Amino acid sequence: MHCTHCGRETPPGHYCVHCGADLTEQASARTRARRHAFAANPSEHVYHPGIVSTFFPHFGPRRTQQMRWILLAGITVIFLIGLGRIVPVATVAAALFVPLLYLAYFYDVELYESEPLAVLGATFAVGALLGLGLSLSFAPILQRYLRPLFGPRPEYVLLHGIAYPILAQALMLVGPLLLYFWRRRFDEVLDGLAFGAASGLGFAAAQSIVLAWLLITGPIQQAGPASSWAIPTIRDSLFVPLLDAGTTGLICAALWAHRHGLRPAAGAARLGWLGALPVVIALALLLQVAPALATDLARGLIESLVWYGLALLGALLLARHVLHVALLARARELGHGGVVRCPHCGHEVPDVPFCPHCGLAMRSIAKRARTARAEPAGGAEA
Repeated sequence: MHCTHCGRETPPGHYCVHCGADLTEQASARTRARRHAFAANPSEHVYHPGIVSTFFPHFGPRRTQQMRWILLAGITVIFLIGLGRIVPVATVAAALFVPLLYLAYFYDVELYESEPLAVLGATFAVGALLGLGLSLSFAPILQRYLRPLFGPRPEYVLLHGIAYPILAQALMLVGPLLLYFWRRRFDEVLDGLAFGAASGLGFAAAQSIVLAWLLITGPIQQAGPASSWAIPTIRDSLFVPLLDAGTTGLICAALWAHRHGLRPAAGAARLGWLGALPVVIALALLLQVAPALATDLARGLIESLVWYGLALLGALLLARHVLHVALLARARELGHGGVVRCPHCGHEVPDVPFCPHCGLAMRSIAKRARTARAEPAGGAEA
């Protein structure tokens, strides 16, 4: 077949193996953008709010489904512990659950290749240490301005709702930037997302434990309505750490994508204004500030859950947009004549940038799986 988008010959199928464009419809900007098939998980729309397929993009369909069940089971257990008002246990579990899942993901797909200490140190460790330092520094200051009986003072809202989220977001970028400048061989856009997400999760874990220290060291079972302890565990175990991971991963994905030189000829125009680095940073800061500020002003448990949920949704959709366009614009290099089994649809396909059957960007495959190639096509036929 002749691809009308890139002008090259491609094997028969639904997608061009060179540019990933949809071949089943007449060539247009819409078919090339292929919003209906996310480059890292073609069974989902680009703007489908999939937590697992966004933060764990190297997983195939089976592992993605397993991770969804693990995530659901873990959050349910933490919610039930909070419902039982066993607050110290719920707080620690909420702070560590998602970061530990991400550590397991790092190990499983070998994101760090041969440098586990450098990568994990620059992401989880640096993020956790900076989160610890910032939380310990701000906690006494925030307690000084908080008056629970009459609501927070303006100084508290300014510090907790605006200054703290902005400073926290800046510190979450420190670890990934170390890898960006000094470990340049981690040059894929998915590396940027993973390192940013890991730093955000490490930061969130340390922050949650410090800010809840009085609860952790207090009585095992707290007084008061069960909902007043159960609802915050959902926010603290899922929404807050994933929001930190999402905004930091979004900025890092855009930074890594622009380092690859996504010029207009290579697809930078398709990123649009949403892919411009200053816009991405501004949106990430807004997503951090808005829910914190709204929570301070409204001060309702359900309202807080809604604000953080909406902010997380925005971070997910923006991150998926940047990832999708970057994966299409910077396809994996051609292979060496062999065939590989696509982890998404299961077909054996030539070692090319995109699967012709489902459109998966082969760059999104885990590094370990990329080396598991079959024999060259000619040798297999012989």
